[in-house]
Amino acid sequence: MKKFSLVVLSLILVLSVTACNNESAAETGENIDLSAPYMINYDEEMADVSLNVYSVSDITHVLNAFTEDTGIDANVLQMTNGEILQRVQHEKDSGQVLADIWYRGGADAFVDAASKGYFTSYQSHELEHFADYTKDDEGYWSGTTMTLVGWVVNTAVLEDLGVDIPTKWDDLLNPKLHDMVSMPNPAISGTAYNTVSGILQVRGEEAGWEYFDQLIEQVPFFTPRGSDPTNLVMAGEAAVGIIATFGERDMRNNDNPVIKLIYPEDGTGWWPQPLAILEGAPNGDAAKVFVDWVLSERGMSRIIEMDSVLGLRQGIESPDELLRLDNVNLFPTDFEQNALLRDSILETWNQKVTLAGK
Repeated sequence: MKKFSLVVLSLILVLSVTACNNESAAETGENIDLSAPYMINYDEEMADVSLNVYSVSDITHVLNAFTEDTGIDANVLQMTNGEILQRVQHEKDSGQVLADIWYRGGADAFVDAASKGYFTSYQSHELEHFADYTKDDEGYWSGTTMTLVGWVVNTAVLEDLGVDIPTKWDDLLNPKLHDMVSMPNPAISGTAYNTVSGILQVRGEEAGWEYFDQLIEQVPFFTPRGSDPTNLVMAGEAAVGIIATFGERDMRNNDNPVIKLIYPEDGTGWWPQPLAILEGAPNGDAAKVFVDWVLSERGMSRIIEMDSVLGLRQGIESPDELLRLDNVNLFPTDFEQNALLRDSILETWNQKVTLAGK
């Protein structure tokens, strides 16, 4: 009990700091349109509510926009998929649920969480604008935007190694790239797990694991966070990094001409960035307003504009700097199977990594 109290205290401190960033946004009540479709579940008492959101990304700007449009305060605690899964399981088991929403992460992690009763079902009226493959049939989670697996490459390092820019997954097995490929740990990174599960689905169990036996040898260590490969490649410590992208044509915030973004020609992983209300959420009704807003034309348009991402709501155009999806070869992906096999896949993966001495 003492240990859990410390966890609760640390969470409160982090969320309190984040809340300070939203104070100015919460003072814009005069701009709120109570007749907006996303306000259908709104109640005046929600003006005193503060939603707590778990996410794998820093979504403070999204929460600020939500507060501007609804007057409802919201705070984020950023963690990896694995950390969030552990936390929501602990909260559910203890009966002390602290957060209301999980927004953004691996689709397989959301499917897994839904199967374990971590979410409450909510069929937002906005879901009629989303294709069936982007959402859960029973309303436990909804896709919002799309994430793709890509490679960040350092062309100067590749040139020094005498290696052409890779274009297919087998190119990463080039002996000259030994210890020069960076990849996150699939146990905690949705990007890495999506990569592993996607290749296993496409190539089959036997050929897929044979491929990873070789790829594991190319990676000196598996990073704890999905952003680490980008940093290593930019620093010249790796030649290729397996990363998550939002479908951009070129690396963002990058003025280094030797850093390039590549999408494998023979297919790549992808997933919808999901959104779900946690079972036992302290502010369940206000959480519905958040879901409605994110999925609404207003919310989705603001998110696409702020983050320059591929929105899944039908009828909304994507920014020019993003790829057209018909120009990308996407793996056929069964997210339910990914979630169902998650434990066994990670067990096999860990065995192979241990055997390789990583």
